Amino acid sequence: MQGGIVLVGGALVDVRATASGTLEPGRSVPGKARLLPGGAARNVAVNLARLGHRVTLLTAVGDDPLGRWLVDATACQGVDTGGLLVRPQPTGLFVTVGKCNDASWSVADAGPVESLRPADLEPWRRAIAAAGVLVNDANLSQDAQAFLVAMADSVPRVLLATSPDKAVRLRSSLRGAAAVVCNRDEAGVLAGVVGEPDWQVLGAALVAAGAGRAVITQGEGGVGVVAPDGMAFEPAVRVSMVDPTGAGDAVAAAAVHGYLTGMTPAQTAGLAVSAAACVVQSSENTPAALAALLRT
Repeated sequence: MQGGIVLVGGALVDVRATASGTLEPGRSVPGKARLLPGGAARNVAVNLARLGHRVTLLTAVGDDPLGRWLVDATACQGVDTGGLLVRPQPTGLFVTVGKCNDASWSVADAGPVESLRPADLEPWRRAIAAAGVLVNDANLSQDAQAFLVAMADSVPRVLLATSPDKAVRLRSSLRGAAAVVCNRDEAGVLAGVVGEPDWQVLGAALVAAGAGRAVITQGEGGVGVVAPDGMAFEPAVRVSMVDPTGAGDAVAAAAVHGYLTGMTPAQTAGLAVSAAACVVQSSENTPAALAALLRT
């Protein structure tokens, strides 16, 4: 595959705070906090590298120690980070606070990526044009998203919705995309569907809006895949949960792998739930155990 997989989007440092007591306004409670490499595009890039793909991550980090640590932690997993941009601002953070297994509150500061303007993406033109597939998340601004589509031209695109608040940025990019990966809330925003319809309705709306395939995550409710030639559902694997963070990014990597290897909707859904189960049993966003998925 010429150019391999190119991912454009978020690379953040996860700040994960786990409270050992009850969280209350105005009160400090004991707990633990740790830093992890994170960000949607970054996590999916590492997951795809673990699945054996040649991967390039195009993103922006701050000119600070956290940014350098994040880049090193990503590059050592086999991801090409040579084309990323270093910005004169702090590296982005994704902060979660909650009890064990329950990140009740989260805030995403993707400043270096969200501040990118179309002109900032110009150095990436050659890498994007040569890609076998382009994967981008919703952390870029709507103007940057439109410019990215223009640069991609005929390169197949896979969209990652990232969050309901950011999913709207992908609406103008949806038509012509090879696939879109989202949860139900994000799917509703993208498709402009109100209420709480089931995954089949949401997936069909996304395909009708121009996506080649819709992969919809439902947490413990499993994964649904809708394509023009059919749909499939796979229930979630019941496992002992350590941390759910990163499970959606594992599903996204499975969806990209499924698209590249010609998997059916049923095969894609099956791989997606296995990938998610692998992640939730780990305290890491991108556990090394993902590498064994395709050998089982």
